[in-house]
Amino acid sequence: MTSPVSVTDDDMPQLFQAADRASTGAQEWFVRGTRFRLGLLVLAAAMGIAVWRVGAADIDVLAIVSTVLFVLAILVEGVLWKSRPDKTWYDARAVAESAKTLAWKFAVRSEPFSDPSVDEATMARRLLSRFDEIRRQFPDLELAAVNAQSISPWMKRQRQADWPDRRSVYLRERLQNQKNWYEGKAGYNRGRSNQWRFALIALEFLGFVASLAAAFYEWTPMIAPVIAALVAAVVAWLEAKQHDFNARAYAAAVHDLAQAEARLQLVRTEAEWATEVESAEEAISREHTLWLASRNGP
Repeated sequence: MTSPVSVTDDDMPQLFQAADRASTGAQEWFVRGTRFRLGLLVLAAAMGIAVWRVGAADIDVLAIVSTVLFVLAILVEGVLWKSRPDKTWYDARAVAESAKTLAWKFAVRSEPFSDPSVDEATMARRLLSRFDEIRRQFPDLELAAVNAQSISPWMKRQRQADWPDRRSVYLRERLQNQKNWYEGKAGYNRGRSNQWRFALIALEFLGFVASLAAAFYEWTPMIAPVIAALVAAVVAWLEAKQHDFNARAYAAAVHDLAQAEARLQLVRTEAEWATEVESAEEAISREHTLWLASRNGP
């Protein structure tokens, strides 16, 4: 049997695809909503730099604009609070990753889908039952509508392949791909963390200079409060993105998967294979569990 060139998300079961799409959509909504709300708050603070009074009532137009911006920020916060896209993001990601783990275990005959004395129909029912268990853990989660099979054609074909083929595909398409993804994400988050930290230091220094200038020069505009609001927005954004934590978690995951890969390469029997693949999937699940715990808080 010829191994596929690559295993894509389309080769995964329907539960994974539906949860993955729901998670991605909710993540985009949460990130955009958070960015928009923080931007509104910074702009609202910026309206306090100057005064622009018009009309017989001597109304400060910029203060009115600031008021509107605060109201918009409240509305955005209310929508985010009510819809909870962050919860959908986390819950759907948990479902997707759990389904993906089961799909790979089934496809390469790992535990609990490795017993040669059990017929394929029973194994398929066991997999579907595990999918149902995952889904029941999140009864309120609304998944995306995806027209795909619960057990994909690739999963069935790969399961019927001989052991060397299953071994090769798993090492290349699961472990190596996952390691590459974690490595890339670790570097990305470390770089983003450094960039934002430098930006914070620069903003805080600018706030120091602005405050000092305002103390000695009456004509200096009061931009220090705006800078303070911008610093607070950056801190809130860093809290939402958690670049530092993600960089450490992904780097640790690369190490764990390298260890799992080395153990799998030493396997000489299918019985050992089934056990070691389960251990490798536990390493992948461990990273996701830590990520999920960091998002949901203590």
